[in-house]
Amino acid sequence: MAKVIVAIMCMALYTLTMAANAITKDLGSTNTKYQEARSNENYNLDMERIMNECNETFRIEMTYLESLNETGSFSDEADKTPKCFIRCMLENMDIMSSEDGMFNPARAAILFAGDRNGKPMEDIGDLTAICADRREPCKCERAYQFMRCLMSMEIEKYESKK
Repeated sequence: MAKVIVAIMCMALYTLTMAANAITKDLGSTNTKYQEARSNENYNLDMERIMNECNETFRIEMTYLESLNETGSFSDEADKTPKCFIRCMLENMDIMSSEDGMFNPARAAILFAGDRNGKPMEDIGDLTAICADRREPCKCERAYQFMRCLMSMEIEKYESKK
């Protein structure tokens, strides 16, 4: 059971941050804006603590996170638990407000900046801004749709191009 939890936490970290070291990684000149923002603000997150807390409340199977990372969506979109896990993660990362469910696309861009398929995501700020415009009444659904939008756009832009 402990191995499953660790595997879920590792996949969640990868899925939500696109790289485990994106917070401290030198992103080069293409992402200078996000790198500077990281150095000017406190973006050090205790991801292990966040994932443990969210996993205690919303236990999910690793296959959900693998599917989100590989296809841009969950294999079973009727299951609310993994959607609430995503909401919990985004709220604890201060990407989504727990009060009104609104997103902070600038913070998301800073935390999610990095590479996908070996290609720098130079337009991550544009992608997070587009995906942040959500109106779903359920915060869990809204969080999932934000990540679904973001992951789908990343896959389309960075996985399909050679």
